[in-house]
Amino acid sequence: MVISGINTLPNTTSAPASQAQAGLDPQNPPSTLQSSKNSVVAQLSAFGQVKASLADLQNKAQALKNFSKPPTFTDFQLVVQGFVQSFNSLNKNVSTLTSKQGALNADSHSGQALNNVRQAVAGANQNTFSSLQKMGISQQANGTFSINQNQLAKSFQDNRSGSLSTVFSLANRVTQATDKYISANGLIGKQVDNLSARVNDLENMRNKSQNYLDTQKIIQQFTKAQAPNTNDFVVRKAVATYASVASF
Repeated sequence: MVISGINTLPNTTSAPASQAQAGLDPQNPPSTLQSSKNSVVAQLSAFGQVKASLADLQNKAQALKNFSKPPTFTDFQLVVQGFVQSFNSLNKNVSTLTSKQGALNADSHSGQALNNVRQAVAGANQNTFSSLQKMGISQQANGTFSINQNQLAKSFQDNRSGSLSTVFSLANRVTQATDKYISANGLIGKQVDNLSARVNDLENMRNKSQNYLDTQKIIQQFTKAQAPNTNDFVVRKAVATYASVASF
């Protein structure tokens, strides 16, 4: 009985054919894919830090709005300090990351976020700055704020309603500004989600590529060991079946 098709079985050690079957790009070996993944992870880390800073500032702004009763000066002092410290942290993080990370230089969303928050703090025509200065909150040359605690206390004691009105208005603007970036549909929120998905895709591609290479080594070793039986249809069929299954 003649068994047809033996000589037309696929070459199980043919890299281009097996790679095409597995959907692999020969120009992207595991090392290249790992390098690409590392680059995306660096971007994700940078944007993640900015998102975290914006989220913290939003929480601090919300705390300014959440006085359930007329606050004591200690209450007021704590939330104002928390807001200022959070704003200064955001300012520092964005400035540092932008200068060191090409990821942020290539995408202006983080810089835009900081500028929008600064504008929210300043208010229309920067009129909030004068009110903050009267409360003892001054902006420094590097964009951060400092607090004169004695002046803050005097302002609160002399004009409690005015002080509260200033911080309530500031908190509303900052909450809206940060939400534009960190919400589910926000610019940085989307960027973080997209980068996270890209990291997962690259990891899956790297694993698939590495599995393909490992499979090829096993097949080559198996084929070599069965060299005396290379015309044996059963052996060649087993190798072909293993290759087609293991490559996916």
